[in-house]
Amino acid sequence: MNQFYLFMVPISILALVIAAKIASIVLDYAPFSYPNARIMAKQGKLLSKTKFEELAEAHSLDEIVSMLKETEYTDYLSEYVGEDYTISKIERALNTHLASIYDQIYSISPNKVKPVFEVLLKRWDIENIIRTLRCIRANKDPREYLIKIGTFSDAQREQLAKAQSAEEVAMSVTSEFEHLLGSMQDEELVKIENELLYDYYSSLWEYLENTRDKNLKLLKTFFGLQIDIINIMAALRINVMEEREEVAQDFLPVTYMVSHESLKSIATADDISMVISVLEKTPYADLFNDLVPKYEEHRNISVFEQALNDMLISHGKEISTLNPLGIGPSIGYLAQKQAEIRKLKTIIIGSYERIDPERIKEMVGVS
Repeated sequence: MNQFYLFMVPISILALVIAAKIASIVLDYAPFSYPNARIMAKQGKLLSKTKFEELAEAHSLDEIVSMLKETEYTDYLSEYVGEDYTISKIERALNTHLASIYDQIYSISPNKVKPVFEVLLKRWDIENIIRTLRCIRANKDPREYLIKIGTFSDAQREQLAKAQSAEEVAMSVTSEFEHLLGSMQDEELVKIENELLYDYYSSLWEYLENTRDKNLKLLKTFFGLQIDIINIMAALRINVMEEREEVAQDFLPVTYMVSHESLKSIATADDISMVISVLEKTPYADLFNDLVPKYEEHRNISVFEQALNDMLISHGKEISTLNPLGIGPSIGYLAQKQAEIRKLKTIIIGSYERIDPERIKEMVGVS
């Protein structure tokens, strides 16, 4: 009998350990069950390749809007576009839709990941600040351009819309933005926008660097790729410019797999082979190497931008597949939705500029 008890003790301990582990997993993932069900339903509304092909073949902006009114964009197009088919109004409708997606995901997300979505929502605060400053300089009413999403309250957005100067804009916003704007009122708008974005990505990266939550660590890999893409494309744009002074000012203050020194090397590289050499120890090298023939044909860095964005989407989908019970579906869906909006904007501009439909399809990756 004693031998039996001696045999059962370790088994009982093992069973308790397994039970505790299972309970921990359930506690970790249970809060995501409802949000992920909602997100799966939203994924079913993403535009198909066939729909993008049809949109690319449209003959006018009103035809594109008419086709999009058959999708989940209909309410936003009706509110912001109506019968006035202009690029700016269509883009406003698309931007508002994307912003509302972030807001919806934030509202249904578990409390433990809400802080990171609050940081992400600040991107729309920056967009509203920049839109207000542009309107002031162009003598336009900001109310027609502000997006009703972000961390600003309705009262703050209303005060922002009434601003008559950069100083009044600074007084309308929260203290973190007021500090930045207060010291940059006389700067060029592009410099103000860059400084706000630099601060945004610094805050986001600091939050992700310090988190211990395994769900948020997945976000770090996703936004790390996004940061690399922004920096790499900035370096490539500098490379094709005649003036290359003070190149470091054009990069985000944070990096992921491509250091600031590497970015400077890309910005001053003599040819694409040198760029690939700089990226050699990163996952971007093979991508660039495969695209050399296409780049040599068009001599346009947009071929790299499209491929890098596709890589980001694929990574988002991969995270969704590998982490289907946690934050994975949110990351995958947001990546796909951002890409969808970007493709729609490309199609709209392409249609307006009478670009050949086959070329538009190529630009959005559906050819």
